[in-house]
Amino acid sequence: MTGRTAAADAWVRYRRTARQDGLVRALTLLCETVGDGRPPCGPGGHMVVPAGVAGADAGDVVTTVTVEDGTVVALRPGAEPPSGSATPWAAWALGVTCLRFGLSERLLDAVLAHLGGRTVGDAKLLHQQMVKGGVAEAVIEQLEIETMLAGATPGDLDDGVLAGLNAQITETDRMLLRLLGAVSFLADGPGQVARVSELIADVHFGSARAGEHGGAA
Repeated sequence: MTGRTAAADAWVRYRRTARQDGLVRALTLLCETVGDGRPPCGPGGHMVVPAGVAGADAGDVVTTVTVEDGTVVALRPGAEPPSGSATPWAAWALGVTCLRFGLSERLLDAVLAHLGGRTVGDAKLLHQQMVKGGVAEAVIEQLEIETMLAGATPGDLDDGVLAGLNAQITETDRMLLRLLGAVSFLADGPGQVARVSELIADVHFGSARAGEHGGAA
């Protein structure tokens, strides 16, 4: 395994952890390994972190959300990180994108399991033409995202590309949620995770991002 291949594989683990173990486990891993225990704030001065990572004196909590594997909080930190401990933006941005893609794959798994277990008449819902078309469309979007992220290391994809990929992940998740129907609104279901994932994208890749992180790699 070459040095570059090994470096790229390190980013795959965030995607893999998100797909296999869920949002909180993957986000905790990202904070511990890339964020040095504290992720960077988005352009608006906010961050989204697992409750266990935030700590009691993390700052002003904007909202708390319980998902299938734990609790996350959106907050505005009360203090700047110590000098020299700021998280490199390029590393964090790629990690967040890989993590969100893994969550999107996990959502697809949930959709397939849900649709595969339901029938209309004598036919599985998953085999209906409109449903099959919706799933295929989402899969195509995911394949495009996977192609862009394959082998990427921090700095390979600029902010504009990563922002575009995150927008594509969000739209793909929305396609999948429509296939889940009412199940997507359950507080402990995959829809809640998708909404937190979208919140993470909004925090770090919102409209104010342009120029804010440029050169901060």
